[in-house]
Amino acid sequence: MSARGTAISFEDFQSIRNFAALDGLRAVAVFLVFAAHMGGIAASKFSGWLGVHAFFVLSGFLITTLLLRERDGTGRVSLKAFYIRRTTRLVPLYLLIYLVVLAQSYLAQDASWEQMKVATPYYLTLCNELAPYAPLVVTWTLSVEWKYYLVWPTLITVFGLTTRSRLATVGLCMAALAALGLSGAQPDWLSPQNYIGMMIGSALAILMHTPTTFGWVRGLMTYRAPLVILPLLFIVHRRFPLVTSYIGDLGAITLYGLLVGLLLPSLIASRTFMGKALGAKWLVFIGHRSYAMYLIQYIAAHAVLDVLSVIGVVIVNGPALLLLSFIVSLAISDLLYRWFEKPITDWGHRWAKSTKQAALSRTAATGVGNPAARSLL
Repeated sequence: MSARGTAISFEDFQSIRNFAALDGLRAVAVFLVFAAHMGGIAASKFSGWLGVHAFFVLSGFLITTLLLRERDGTGRVSLKAFYIRRTTRLVPLYLLIYLVVLAQSYLAQDASWEQMKVATPYYLTLCNELAPYAPLVVTWTLSVEWKYYLVWPTLITVFGLTTRSRLATVGLCMAALAALGLSGAQPDWLSPQNYIGMMIGSALAILMHTPTTFGWVRGLMTYRAPLVILPLLFIVHRRFPLVTSYIGDLGAITLYGLLVGLLLPSLIASRTFMGKALGAKWLVFIGHRSYAMYLIQYIAAHAVLDVLSVIGVVIVNGPALLLLSFIVSLAISDLLYRWFEKPITDWGHRWAKSTKQAALSRTAATGVGNPAARSLL
């Protein structure tokens, strides 16, 4: 199949509202994280924790695409609506899991209770990456994402009026992160390698947002691209300590983020094999529930261990615990998604939409703004 036969047009890309294959990639990423935490020694050698950085690249791409499309469609970006969507998407489920873990720790009255008491001020202010070790240690990624959400939308709105200025903003951010990382002068709350992936995803979104720069990445929308990129990703996963010995942690994480970013266009072009494979309904199903699965992974693992101990079965980290924990987590997450997460997220989207419409109505009443953009709503 030719590149022309698999690549999509700029107009086709602009019309896509749901990137199914990216949901499939979320499913793969969350499995990698589970494998790193519960798969035993053999699985840990694959550096599945890098799946978190795949999530970061995805977040950067999707958030920036959303912001740029909103600006084109309405002539402005409603930061209020953005934060309503993000808050209702992430915070309610996070607080629910926090309360469950807090209650478990209180009832157990063991070391976890003392850990939770110390960590709670950090957890409630989304400074999780600064917290001492506690049962919700995996939520450090959530606080990293929130810092990106607090800074990047404003930067891209204020300074990103053109493609050139947007790319320059990304470049300056990455240069600042690299300088901090290489100097070792960064504060405790800023670990540069955790933000590199988001900036790579943001850069890709900017490149794909205009016809000219879209053409620069269109060559990656072929079946050949994954044949080159996937083996390189495998090598980074399998030999991550070796890679870091040559280029350091920051360099290795940057390399990984770049490879994930280079892979995304072939997934977005759903006519490629990778796009079709990761867009499979069962992977999309898992991807939609990956946030809850990530948050409750240790709850699921402990539930599996507790049930098995009651019937006299003892297992340790390895394939059995990985598989059982993943299945239990998926089952619980499906219930959370259907009855808690999605209803609140949908409500948040309706609230955000009404907020934007009210703002546009006020703009129209004063005669300021983009009439053509307003007519699209």
